Amino acid sequence: MIAFLALIATGAGFAADNGIDILSRRPGSDAPAASPIAYWQESRKEPRPLQIHVLRVDLRSKAHEVVVLISNDPDGEGGAEATLEKPLSLAQSQGALAAVNANAFDLFPRPKQGERRVWREHAPTDILGWAENAARRASEPRKGLASFWLDADGRGHLADLDAPAKARTAAAGFGAVVTDGELAEHAREPFHPRTAVGLDREGWMMWLVVVDGRQKGHSEGMALVELATLMKELGCWNAINLDGGGSSIMLLAKEGKSLSIMNRPSDHGTRPIPVMIGVRLRK
Repeated sequence: MIAFLALIATGAGFAADNGIDILSRRPGSDAPAASPIAYWQESRKEPRPLQIHVLRVDLRSKAHEVVVLISNDPDGEGGAEATLEKPLSLAQSQGALAAVNANAFDLFPRPKQGERRVWREHAPTDILGWAENAARRASEPRKGLASFWLDADGRGHLADLDAPAKARTAAAGFGAVVTDGELAEHAREPFHPRTAVGLDREGWMMWLVVVDGRQKGHSEGMALVELATLMKELGCWNAINLDGGGSSIMLLAKEGKSLSIMNRPSDHGTRPIPVMIGVRLRK
């Protein structure tokens, strides 16, 4: 198994007015949560330079809610399901305090074979996998694209579905990296920027993770087995790999300020996307 640096067991930091703890390091597994939401960053030098951003969310919070943020449908009954939007714009427009990218996507209509894809803002988009919130179900579940959803009680679930379950909100990624407490993914290459969502065994604690990549000397990315190992270390009983690469991004409102980009995306600027998993204050 790939060796990772040991981390100090407790974290210290401060809580913002919005109830988000900004920690200086990873909290110990037995450390009580001072707030329903905690963010921290981890820097590693082995097995290569890595910058890891973690958001831990207690889904039982009475002050916060997790919601999937979906951009607007540009053509109604037409074939496009959403548009590509800058992550900050998408998250701010729906009141998010924190957010990460979620579903993979393609342009609509799909480019012809050999044509280069240009991810331009407001471009019509086909969302891959389940995407649903209180406003609409933008895209149906698809077998092979594992889904994350919250049930009517707000408990989190992760599974590979081919039909929608009853859900408050839902998003999708690629495959599982942790299943029932065991590594489900063992690929040791390639190294890429990664985004993942994980849940504890009861489905009440959620982790959103972004690993920067493709930046030599700063953060060179993870293989899927490393992502799986990280998610299990954090406490995930189940976890899935979300869209990554140039789409990987984590946003956070800290110290009473507006949303900021916490990681360093691999694209120049931020890639526009159609779906995010967000946290906001309950209305």
